[in-house]
Amino acid sequence: MLRGLYTAVSAMQTTEKKLDVTSNNMANINTTGFKKDTVVSQSFPEVLLHKINGQLPTEPFNRNLQVEVERDGEGFRLFTESGYFRAEGITGNSYSSSTTFAIDEEGYLKTYMRDHRGNLDTSEGNYILDNNGNRIQVEGNDIEINPQGQVISNGQTVANLVARPGFNTIGTINSGVMVNKVQTYFTEGGLEPTSNPLDLAIKGEGFFRISTPMGEMYTRNGNFTLNANGEMVTTEGHYLMGPNGSVWLGQQDFDLQEIAIGEDGAIVVNGEVIDQIDIINITNMKDLRKYGEGYYQMAGNIEPQTEGFKGEVLQGYLETSNVNAIQEMVQMISSLRNYESNQKVVQAYDEMLQRAVNDIGKV
Repeated sequence: MLRGLYTAVSAMQTTEKKLDVTSNNMANINTTGFKKDTVVSQSFPEVLLHKINGQLPTEPFNRNLQVEVERDGEGFRLFTESGYFRAEGITGNSYSSSTTFAIDEEGYLKTYMRDHRGNLDTSEGNYILDNNGNRIQVEGNDIEINPQGQVISNGQTVANLVARPGFNTIGTINSGVMVNKVQTYFTEGGLEPTSNPLDLAIKGEGFFRISTPMGEMYTRNGNFTLNANGEMVTTEGHYLMGPNGSVWLGQQDFDLQEIAIGEDGAIVVNGEVIDQIDIINITNMKDLRKYGEGYYQMAGNIEPQTEGFKGEVLQGYLETSNVNAIQEMVQMISSLRNYESNQKVVQAYDEMLQRAVNDIGKV
């Protein structure tokens, strides 16, 4: 009985976080360059459920073992009704009749997700275990999975993936769900034209480099202005950076309408290039963390992995939020209904516990 109570409460806690994130998204619909967040949840480990006093088979349990294998680019998707696949996560080992995995940089088989470009990412994945509970490591990136669930590397069987727990196993069960992380979607927002020549938008991937008292940060909010020294700054007064320091337009007496900013970030005044805006293209965007006011910082001691800027800088435009109001409203309604449903489950368990204590206890 208490297991169901824990499951319902964990769902309520996860739903509360989803409501907080959705509310924040909706509050920033009109925030320039804002990127929506979403809650990634996961269940607690699936554990095996056995019959009480169940009998194990007296003969080898290896008949009718079939595994359905699908390729997903460099990854694999596996399904079976003959046993379970094991995975090792930070909360313990879990069992499932289906799994996905790819080979990480060290040769281990791990579950994966896809990054903003659709590439496989195993950095936060769980280790796939063999039928004896050991991690699986292979040499090279060329492996095969046969219909019996065996991993074939260089023509040799290196592991058996399917665990056969026996006839007394009923299935699997978990203790609810929990928040894994809050993930930011860096998809582009719309482009809104303005009459300000210092308003900039990035079409494609990339961030403006900003120098702040808290260190270097990154933003997609291109609402810039000039300070008293002729430097381009954000609305908070932080410096827009170029290859050689802050972007400086000088103390020249010119009209702002004479400033032309090219698609590569070059700043031209009266036909002369006077400075360059440095656009940084970060490939490990999953390690960016929101700081506030549209700024991002790298998590912990992680360094940004960069590549050349391939997009365009558009002068006289601002990038709008990528939040879809209708989708967020639907998400909020769905979360509220889920919360109410789990709340009723908790109330039902509370009534049953009350009767168990007050009524059955008298008997």
